[in-house]
Amino acid sequence: MTQDADLAKKLSNPIASLVSVPFQFNYDSGYGPSDGHKAVLNIQPVIPFELNDDWNVISRTIVPVTSQDDIAGGSGSQFGLGNTLQSFFFSPKESAAGGLIWGAGPAILISTATEPLLGGGKLGLGPTGVS
Repeated sequence: MTQDADLAKKLSNPIASLVSVPFQFNYDSGYGPSDGHKAVLNIQPVIPFELNDDWNVISRTIVPVTSQDDIAGGSGSQFGLGNTLQSFFFSPKESAAGGLIWGAGPAILISTATEPLLGGGKLGLGPTGVS
């Protein structure tokens, strides 16, 4: 396999042993009677760590940077960080039968919002998985 093909394969694999920092931008408008709008830039670093010869753990963090205006009627404008979602995927280094690549682990929602209307102010914990 060429280096370009190998890199393309790793980039399409959400749990590859590859450090990446993707950005995702979302814009929504038409909120409520004041026609509010919201822009969110999600910063999503993905960092793999080797646990042993057979397993990796992949850390994926999502930090939203939000600018919004009148999303709840006349709520005014807010700008800052939203709540952070931290996920850890425990994944075997070798793919399963049939080429299946998978990972599973905990997801933690951390109250990091800098404005009350940018996050729920609560801690969350649950499972996450990817294949």
